[in-house]
Amino acid sequence: MKKLTILLFCFCLTTCYFGQNESYEEIVKNFYLAKWDENTWISYTKDDNNFFDTEKIIIGHNVFAVGYNKDFIVGKKHPCANKDAHFMDYDSLKPNRAITNYFIIDTRNDNFKRHIFNNENDFDNWKNRLGISKNLTYIKI
Repeated sequence: MKKLTILLFCFCLTTCYFGQNESYEEIVKNFYLAKWDENTWISYTKDDNNFFDTEKIIIGHNVFAVGYNKDFIVGKKHPCANKDAHFMDYDSLKPNRAITNYFIIDTRNDNFKRHIFNNENDFDNWKNRLGISKNLTYIKI
């Protein structure tokens, strides 16, 4: 019985391994989708191991759709339901799915520009102004 208890305990430790639910993938030009459990951020880093550093995150949690080409990253995110000031408090990252925010990241220069919109009309107008195709495909996250 003691061996079974130890075995179950060891199994629980391996299934709850901290960091196991972290992942990342490069979008384009040192911009990354950084994922932790069910939340996704966009970070920018030239270091290969700083994807989750709060100073590297340029679009906060709850990103759910991203499209890109060689010059721009566009996407959608839900704002956080928690209105208190926080950035990486993992217990309070619940999205408000009734609201969608939109963003454009201009990657044409080393000093990227980030544009964030509260409505789709303004987002579409900026996409048109920047020459971003209306047919840019989104990857659902």
